[in-house]
Amino acid sequence: MRRGRAELGLVTRVVPDSELLPTATATAQKLAAKPAGALRAHKRLLRRAPVGELSAAIAAENQEFGLRLGSVEAKEAFAAFLEKRPPNFTPTAAK
Repeated sequence: MRRGRAELGLVTRVVPDSELLPTATATAQKLAAKPAGALRAHKRLLRRAPVGELSAAIAAENQEFGLRLGSVEAKEAFAAFLEKRPPNFTPTAAK
């Protein structure tokens, strides 16, 4: 039996053609509001995931987490949390 893309986890949702552009735009805006460094780290970890053992993947994730914890983006996230405001991850705000 052939499994569909959604069943394989390749699709998170399906929208009608008329909603495709607004949905894609909204998704892009959500991603653009996130810290760019963290997104890059996430992509690096995902690319490495299928080629190694679980222990190596966990070690890589822990190392990346440690590096990200000291980043300007993390400091902004912690400050925003404590100040009860949304974080601002724009490059100009990170300086």
